[in-house]
Amino acid sequence: MKKSATLITILSVIFGLFAFKTISENSKHPRDKITSIPESPQRVSGDVEKGWDYLRYGNYIGAGVPYEIFKRTLKRSEKPNYLEREGKSADLPHVFNLFEENGVEVVGGLNCFGCHGGSVNGEFIAGLGDSETDFVDQGNGKFFSRLEKFVKFKYGKNSPEHQAYIPLVRGSKYISPYVETPFKGVNPAFKLEEVAVAHRNPSDLTWADGKQVFPVTSTMFASDVPPLWNVKKKNALYYNGMGRGDFTKLLMQVMVVAIQDSSEGRQINDEFDNVLAWLNNLKAPKYPKEIDNNLIDKGQAIFEDNCSKCHGFYSENEEEEMYPNKLVGLDVVKTDSVYAVYSYNNTNFTNWLNSSWIMDSAPKAWVQPELGYVAPPLDGVWATAPYLHNGSVPTLDALLNSATRPTYWRRSFDNKDFDFEKGGWKYTIEDKQIDDNTYNTTIKGYGNGGHTFGDKLNDAERTYLLEYLKTL
Repeated sequence: MKKSATLITILSVIFGLFAFKTISENSKHPRDKITSIPESPQRVSGDVEKGWDYLRYGNYIGAGVPYEIFKRTLKRSEKPNYLEREGKSADLPHVFNLFEENGVEVVGGLNCFGCHGGSVNGEFIAGLGDSETDFVDQGNGKFFSRLEKFVKFKYGKNSPEHQAYIPLVRGSKYISPYVETPFKGVNPAFKLEEVAVAHRNPSDLTWADGKQVFPVTSTMFASDVPPLWNVKKKNALYYNGMGRGDFTKLLMQVMVVAIQDSSEGRQINDEFDNVLAWLNNLKAPKYPKEIDNNLIDKGQAIFEDNCSKCHGFYSENEEEEMYPNKLVGLDVVKTDSVYAVYSYNNTNFTNWLNSSWIMDSAPKAWVQPELGYVAPPLDGVWATAPYLHNGSVPTLDALLNSATRPTYWRRSFDNKDFDFEKGGWKYTIEDKQIDDNTYNTTIKGYGNGGHTFGDKLNDAERTYLLEYLKTL
């Protein structure tokens, strides 16, 4: 099943990243301050049910593996029908969609749940970031090349089946060598898009015949995947708040792997107002265990005194909630800076994206990398382990007490192995990286320092606070 895992993980990624340039010493971006992110107008005309259907059945990649071959490549899914799909789609892994391309039924490309569909304690949660992904060994695209030969042999080079598969295989072959991670559980979404768009013409998104339109660096890092239910509260997307303007344009960028051109992009964008409506209706999951009601009030008081300035106020009545959309400078939060610095320095791709059809056509969006990280909404935070933007901290308990954060920590990657008491994944502390299941915080980009705001609390206060966080 290694081939199956490779196919699933390579296709299971979203969003974009940038090529390298040095930071100016006179940067106007405040590394040492907490600043507010302004709101941008968003489309409100979408239909929730249509958005749900498009996410489960729609074609927002543009290419895929012929369905008949896909059935041979992957065994019948043993997992439940998480997305409650009908027909042939009911048997597919939840990370793939079945659609028609070039008159052929294909399975491809990845639906949004390939990254934003995870499980906790055996329960699948649509919109939760998947923390079980495995990008450790991508095989340099060899699997896709072998599959292409099989499609060509079975159907013929000029067949509609082969033509429907070509855009997927060409993108995947170029991307695969760049997206290998040092261990499981982190997602190289930004690097994937950097490589994909580096082979496309920005004005119409057409494939540049295998040539790079801007240089791609070998620098690679990956991140944790944020939950989708937080989108409705945000004024900017991505951990460093660089995604500004119309969210539909920012959310649909998975298409750059395999679509033909911007004409397909327009068709996809016409559907994403419905996707945005579904996201705006998505609720965070409720904590499924008992909560000590005697501690909640104390925890809430501690939260509002210490955390609300950046993370907001919460209430059972959503109209009474307030999320401040704060960008916290790197010198303030002091978490691993590689993600933010790399994005800020990579002006080649920033310029490509901002001049591309994706951002520059109506409704407009843009990217504005910052030297800081957005303090996220904390709705459903109990379920979103591991923590920090790079997933370097296994539990909320460790997040609130930096002295207890392990340098090397290893987990089973069984989603039932959840620690409800400490709020996160059960793990063992190791003295070195044992295997692919070991998170290694000594690797650049994966450090677990910073966000030490909970260190000033005593053990009792952290207990109260942790109990309150379970209610959000």
